[in-house]
Amino acid sequence: MIIADTDFLSIFLKIERLSLIFTALEINELIITGAVLQEIKPAPVYGLFLEASKKHKIIVMNSKEKEVLDFGLGELESIALAKETNSILLMDDRRAARLAESKGVIVMSVPIFLLHCRINNILSRDEMKQIIKTMEEKDHYQLNSEIENKLVE
Repeated sequence: MIIADTDFLSIFLKIERLSLIFTALEINELIITGAVLQEIKPAPVYGLFLEASKKHKIIVMNSKEKEVLDFGLGELESIALAKETNSILLMDDRRAARLAESKGVIVMSVPIFLLHCRINNILSRDEMKQIIKTMEEKDHYQLNSEIENKLVE
């Protein structure tokens, strides 16, 4: 299973490329937690989420484990569910990703996901450049220059 946290989901909704997650990871369904859904409901991307959920199977699941730490509920629930289900977690918050990894969860950040797409020829160099540009424009997402160069070489 693949579980997406709010930040990762939001980026790909904003750039209107949620389908890339399904294609690149060869999945038919994407899991989010109830807490992630609650975090995106008041956000501007919620309309995009509703549209995307008509095209793609997005399942809402909740974790049985509840842990209180200095993180958002969406992050904590996503980490707990990934651990319970032995799933890969799509998460871009470095601090939360370190917590997830310390619990044995495999985390895929946006740069790692994009590198996966590039290495496996899912995205051409031009498509990658366009995605990077769109992420900057619509989400103010900035890759460091070394990573960006690696993605577009």
